[in-house]
Amino acid sequence: MNKTRIIISILWMLPAFSASGAQVQVAASADTSSPIYLASQFVYNITIENGDEPEAVDLAALNEFNPAGPSVQRQTSIINGRMSSSITYNYILTPPRLGQIVIPPVEVVIKGKTYRTNPVTVTVSQPGQTQQMDLQMELSEPKCYVGQPVLLTVTFYVWRDLVSREAIANVNLNIPVLRSPDFIIDEPDTLTFTGKQGLLPVNGQNLATVQDQIEYKGVSCLRVRFVRALIPQKHGAITIDPASVSADIAVSRKRSRDSFFDDFFSSRSRYEYQRFGVSSQPRQLEVSPLPEEGKSADFYGLVGRYTIAGSADPVQISVGDPITLTLRVGGSEYLKPVRWPDIESVKGMTDDFKIPAEKSDPEIKDGQKIFTRTIRAANEQVKQIPPIPLSFFDVQKGRYTTVYTDPIPLQVLPTRIVTGADVESRQFTSAARQIEAVREGLSANVTDSSALVNQQITPASAVGEPAMLILWLGPPALLIFSGLYKFSVRTSPQRQAARRRKNALSAAVRRIHTAEKQSGSGPALAAALRQYIADKFDRVPGSLTAGDCSALLDGAAVQSSNAENLRQMMETLEAAQYSPAAYTLSKTEKEKIIALLKEIEKQIR
Repeated sequence: MNKTRIIISILWMLPAFSASGAQVQVAASADTSSPIYLASQFVYNITIENGDEPEAVDLAALNEFNPAGPSVQRQTSIINGRMSSSITYNYILTPPRLGQIVIPPVEVVIKGKTYRTNPVTVTVSQPGQTQQMDLQMELSEPKCYVGQPVLLTVTFYVWRDLVSREAIANVNLNIPVLRSPDFIIDEPDTLTFTGKQGLLPVNGQNLATVQDQIEYKGVSCLRVRFVRALIPQKHGAITIDPASVSADIAVSRKRSRDSFFDDFFSSRSRYEYQRFGVSSQPRQLEVSPLPEEGKSADFYGLVGRYTIAGSADPVQISVGDPITLTLRVGGSEYLKPVRWPDIESVKGMTDDFKIPAEKSDPEIKDGQKIFTRTIRAANEQVKQIPPIPLSFFDVQKGRYTTVYTDPIPLQVLPTRIVTGADVESRQFTSAARQIEAVREGLSANVTDSSALVNQQITPASAVGEPAMLILWLGPPALLIFSGLYKFSVRTSPQRQAARRRKNALSAAVRRIHTAEKQSGSGPALAAALRQYIADKFDRVPGSLTAGDCSALLDGAAVQSSNAENLRQMMETLEAAQYSPAAYTLSKTEKEKIIALLKEIEKQIR
């Protein structure tokens, strides 16, 4: 019976052994069973044959296709005693342009080994033309400076008759500029339109829009609008490629089709559909560089037109009483990059006021960013809250400007000192209690001093008792020894530098995870990468540029491609200083940064 079980177990395991010896294959394909239209989406598959779950899938090569997903499918089969398995990752891609497009290879890491998929060619067709839809794309400014927010407004018009008949479905917008590396893209502070809120699929993702009804070109149309802030990161003439929209429009009543919109485009009528599309006009944006001349030390990247005003409540107080200082920054349609005013650096503030480190979160309301903080007058000679500065590059004047709040007058009274005369006199009587001898307890058994024995412990008495001597001298000796060890060994500069080198990667990963939770994480990420290089090469992080870091890696025998990738990544992150709040670290980007640091860690000699 035991032999039978062993034979059955061996036969059962044979397919697994066969599968373990099978060669891992990684391939890519695209679903071309139906035409691929501009602004529509299609499915891109990465299939892993006879391999484990990938440790990483680098989608950087697909950035212009705005990948979404993946969904995962797993399959296992046994044919003629051989087991095969496959894992398929399905991504949704949006074609960026017309014509034949080659989807480049994607790198997949399995058990530490990197595989590359095959390139895939797809043909993107132009949908049919129609007058029943239109698309407009406008910029708030034709010219700007690096770091100056420019508002992009996209407006989609569709005949109201199509909507009322529920004869339009699967609407998709493709806006290439929202994927452009030339800009940081962010949402405006507030929606400037009024109307019904809705969602519209743009570049494969649902974005919030505002919908209303309007007469457009003599026809009653449904108008769908949304706004994005474009923050240019380089100077020069930038061409903003046309946006396009495509949709299925009913041409006859025949079969059922569900539409994309749940709010007003929902349809379960029986129609025969055809794909139609329209495009906007391209736009040109002239971006000028920021001059170096006249830049103040407290300039941190604000570009545009800004105002600042301050108020305090109360203004008649005693020394030490709390004062709520409120600062309001306005003048711009985009206020997210505005930081907390550095009131500690204002002359006289730290001498005349006690300023706690705690800060409340600012809020954007009625076109202003509002900061509040509690301060306290330090002495009765304080007469005012001095002007608070705000530095920015004035795009209208073409130069750096600093504006100030008006000084806020205060009336500070001396603190009232409480004296003995202010204290109400009270008579305190001692509650004298007599100690009575009771017959219960110890007093009932021992009444004289014979029960008291001198058990005092002294150094002299401990000398004759070894155990007592150890208890007496052991703790101080151990404390002295550990202190000497830490001072002589652990705190030596050489060992500290060695520990920094050893823990540089783990410390950098922790900083990256912390930066992920912050708004405007670009400068924090750049600092984390700079600190990693400083720890590995025992340098001061503040003195390192992106080029310095790349040169140090080259000298440490790190692959030149990895050193160059780190340099480019640091320069991109440092560029976020022009709009710190606009950069947001995505999960894919975070994994890419960590993977690069791990590769560099392996190669450093």
